[in-house]
Amino acid sequence: MPKSTKPISRFDEKRSGVTLIEILIVTVIIGLMASLSFPAFKIMQQREKERRLRKILTDVRAAIAGSKSQQSTTAFEEGYRTFVRVKGIQEIEDRHPGTTPEQIATKTLAISCFVDNLAADGLGYPLTPSALTGNPVPPITVGTAPISLCPIVCATDSVKIIIDRRFLRTLPPHPFQNWYPTARWEFKPATSNPTVTSLAFNAAQWPGGVGPDTATGVADIVSRGAGMGLDGSQTDGW
Repeated sequence: MPKSTKPISRFDEKRSGVTLIEILIVTVIIGLMASLSFPAFKIMQQREKERRLRKILTDVRAAIAGSKSQQSTTAFEEGYRTFVRVKGIQEIEDRHPGTTPEQIATKTLAISCFVDNLAADGLGYPLTPSALTGNPVPPITVGTAPISLCPIVCATDSVKIIIDRRFLRTLPPHPFQNWYPTARWEFKPATSNPTVTSLAFNAAQWPGGVGPDTATGVADIVSRGAGMGLDGSQTDGW
């Protein structure tokens, strides 16, 4: 039987590859998917940076003043302030071991004056931001006589506290510094000129000295320049 001489239709040929139109359609779809997912990705990044920011603020504040233990509602984890206070009071109690009413009254007065002087001089706080991370830190001397009698009496009637531990391994970089060049840490001083509300970590004004813009005692850490959070609040107020 003779072979058929009917020509093969182009529709009968096996199709291979893709057309330019199909490539364009796939490219457009991928572009649309990327444009829709990018805002969600940015929100995820923002949320993670905010979580990290709050965590650092909490950790540094705990290093300054102490915080409640996560394992116990009654235990208190030691920060710089609690460390200085406990060591100072222990030193005073060691000096006044007597149990007579007069001896107890003398010890109680010394402890009360010690606490008052800590607050008045800003010595209950880290003197500088680097005191939280630096080791060793210079010892501090706190008077145990009434403030009205200082500095004459406090020069001899005082306790010397050795800061023999560090309270932060390091201060992490600001989580938003790669988004906002102005994002930075600042610290609120415990005692300062009223015009000084906060100073940078490495500011030359730490610790307080001669001049209008000086400060002593790190009372708090604040974030600056990171803009608005996802909840609508300013991160500067966190």
